Amino acid sequence: MKKLLLLLPFLAWSFSVLAQEPLIPQRYEIVELETDDGDTTYEVINMRCGDQNQYWLNVGLLGHGDEIVQVVFDPVFHLYIPLGDTLDEAIENLTQLRDLSKEKLGTTVEMTGCLTPLIPKADKLETVTVTVCKPILTRHLEFILQREGYVRATYVSKSTLSSLLSSLKIYRKLHPRE
Repeated sequence: MKKLLLLLPFLAWSFSVLAQEPLIPQRYEIVELETDDGDTTYEVINMRCGDQNQYWLNVGLLGHGDEIVQVVFDPVFHLYIPLGDTLDEAIENLTQLRDLSKEKLGTTVEMTGCLTPLIPKADKLETVTVTVCKPILTRHLEFILQREGYVRATYVSKSTLSSLLSSLKIYRKLHPRE
C-alpha cells in the first residue's frame, strides 16, 4: 500500500510533464549536405512551432575578419536564411538563390538572415548581403553579415545550391501532404 501511495503522485507528475508544449521548437533536418573535407555542412531544416512550419537554409559557419581575410573560429553560430512557411515557398526561394548564382559577377542582393546557435529565431533577423562571385573555377554566393566594423562571411557554391534544391524536390515528392 505504501508503494502504491508513493507511485501515484509520481505517475501523475510524469503525465502532466508530458502533456505540456515543448519550450524549444522542434528542429527537423530535411536535407543535409556535407563537403568532402567534412568541415562544412549545409542543410534545409523545418522548425515546427505547433502546427506552423518554418523552413530555413543553413549556409554554415561564418568567418570573421574583413573583405579579404576570413578566419573561422566560431564552431557554434550558423547563418540561417528563412525560406518560407510552406515547402513550395522553400523550393521557390531556394530556386531564386540558385538562379542568383547564375547572374553577372558582382550582382548584390539584400536578404534577411539569422546568426544563432542551433535554432534559428524569426525575431532576431538581420540584413545579409548576398553577392555573386567566382573565386576560382565555380560560381559562389557570398553571404556577408556586417557588424560593428567587422565582416562575417561564408560562401556557398552554385552546385551546392543545385544539390540542395534537387534533394528538396525529391523530399516534396515523398511527402506530398507537407
